[in-house]
Amino acid sequence: MNVILVMSDSFRRDHIGAFGNPWIRTPALNRFAAQSTVFPHFRMGSYATIPQRTDMLTGRFSFAYRPWQRLEREDVVLTEVLAKHGLATYCAADTPHLFRSAELTFLRGFDGFHWSRGSEGDIWWTDYYNEQAFTPPTGKGRVRFSPERYRPLWSQGQRRVSEMDWVTPQTFQAAIEWLTRNSRRESFFLYVDTFDPHEPWDPPRWARDLYLPDAEGIPYAWAEYGAASQYGADELRHLQSLYAGECTIVDRWFGRLMDTVDLLGLADRTMVVFISDHGHYLGYPNDGGQVGKHTGYRSSDGKMAGADADVFTPLLDSVSNPPFLVRLPGQTAGRSCPALAQPADLMPTVLDFLGLDVPETVQGTSILPLLGGSSMELRNTAVTACHRSFAQISDARWLYGLWPFHNPPRLYDRRADPEQRVDVFAQHPDQARQLHQALMAEMQRLEAPAEWISKLQATAGASLTQP
Repeated sequence: MNVILVMSDSFRRDHIGAFGNPWIRTPALNRFAAQSTVFPHFRMGSYATIPQRTDMLTGRFSFAYRPWQRLEREDVVLTEVLAKHGLATYCAADTPHLFRSAELTFLRGFDGFHWSRGSEGDIWWTDYYNEQAFTPPTGKGRVRFSPERYRPLWSQGQRRVSEMDWVTPQTFQAAIEWLTRNSRRESFFLYVDTFDPHEPWDPPRWARDLYLPDAEGIPYAWAEYGAASQYGADELRHLQSLYAGECTIVDRWFGRLMDTVDLLGLADRTMVVFISDHGHYLGYPNDGGQVGKHTGYRSSDGKMAGADADVFTPLLDSVSNPPFLVRLPGQTAGRSCPALAQPADLMPTVLDFLGLDVPETVQGTSILPLLGGSSMELRNTAVTACHRSFAQISDARWLYGLWPFHNPPRLYDRRADPEQRVDVFAQHPDQARQLHQALMAEMQRLEAPAEWISKLQATAGASLTQP
């Protein structure tokens, strides 16, 4: 048996047509969803890119005990377990954070890997002439970086002409080539990790033109996080079209990978997973009036902030409820599973699928029975958190969150208010108290730092911490 795991960074669940979006162009993911088990209540565990991958590859909720960092030597890593049992392992990736540790800790256990250069701040090329031709974005908006830092990022992007000049096609093509040379192996694990549709949003022009063919001006392709009011309506539409174009590029190349799986006759013995770590606010009605993937900003200037923020919002569904789809070997009919699955469940599920023992270090739970259509108890609530920062808890209806600063907690009724526009904390104090107690109990169970828990308790106030 084989496993193919595809991670697409920052991919919003509501940007897949199969999940109700009538205008996004994702034909490959639509087909895949129709053949897979989908999890509409899937929840991020540890925020953000690297902590999520830590959860996924170790089966643990890393927000409780570490920040964004490399893997530690004592970590029991999925790929090393697979390698010890003789599986061939390969990684095709362009997410630069995987390669920034000198020890390449996130590549432990892989027999080989491919790195497509040029995502995010990975400067693989400098060009004097392009840098001299740089023109800042136009209109109402902000770029996250200074012109000095943004100029070389923009410059290397100007080298791209044909579609294969972009990193996502390069990454998927490397995976496709590896499959064609390794499909006859007895068992393998292929990990594809593409950073799109993460910023900078710079898809091929044809992909942008699917959504906004008459766009004018130079876009804010790496938009400053904070209030959406930092941007004009035209600028928001422009960046939204760029993001949608990147989603379509990911879909196009995911489809080519799936075509290769079918061509090589692998579908009947391969589990395929498509997952994202989180979404991204883009100024849509369900984005809390924000652009980015943050929890606080200053209303005075609209910029993302921490202790000095006067606006706090937990990570709403457009960020904390990313896509998670799993297709078992031979599966041709789709199903929707209401379970609150999380990234830490992936490692035990893969090992269970391959008939391997799950290490005692794993905190997640195998969802293989759910994938097979059986019932099982998973969890009633799911915690999403950033180490020593915000923490939030969700069930099938409610979303409750707080952080260790002065801002009060917030509560959303996702059933009555699917776009989470209205904080109902004051109207439902008993529900807020119940979720708060469940959140604190889970953090204590995971042995999160006592100081962090105390700060969160203090922020919540006596009205919630006392029955």
